[in-house]
Amino acid sequence: MPLVLQEAVEADAPRIVEVERLAYASNPLSPILFPGPFPPEAAAQRAEGMIKQLREDPTVRWVKAVDTETGELAAFAKWEIIEKPKVPVPGRSFGPGCNIEACEEYFGGIHRKRRELMGDKAHCLLDLLQTDPKYQGRGAGSMLIRWGLDIADALALPAYLESSPVAHRLYQKFGFRDIDELVLSPQWNYGSANPSVYFMLREAQGQRQSNE
Repeated sequence: MPLVLQEAVEADAPRIVEVERLAYASNPLSPILFPGPFPPEAAAQRAEGMIKQLREDPTVRWVKAVDTETGELAAFAKWEIIEKPKVPVPGRSFGPGCNIEACEEYFGGIHRKRRELMGDKAHCLLDLLQTDPKYQGRGAGSMLIRWGLDIADALALPAYLESSPVAHRLYQKFGFRDIDELVLSPQWNYGSANPSVYFMLREAQGQRQSNE
């Protein structure tokens, strides 16, 4: 059955966390970044953290793709519509079961580069995009990308994201181009996996109107 887009709400958080777990289960980075063990409350803590950000950060937008037959959340995206400089959040917690050193290199490296590239520029950030594997190939990811790009185009803002090698070509189809790349240390033994992170930008479409 078709998928439709809806606003995601706080009650969706447990399913969002489940989809996140399923989506990253086959990612070769997962056992390196999050080797475990994980306490029983780990999923609930992750959901609570996401809800807290949704409540406290007015730039955050949640959107979901829903299976019209079952009502199940098939995919999820978190966009941030950043029209004025944000106050950086001090410190980061990677949650239980993490490899702190590897997470700092990976997530810390991403956020430092994000700050370097985008700084205080107005833009739309695609921060999370996750699809339950059983719904892959049905266009959910494309729908969620287009949703945010429509907002970016209406505001004449550039769109920015960080991509894994797996999703790289999909984002290129939507007009994103590489502006930098993060290559992680080989000390973590990624095997045949490509641990690169691509920093990608889609230029603003149209002329932004000044509010001043």
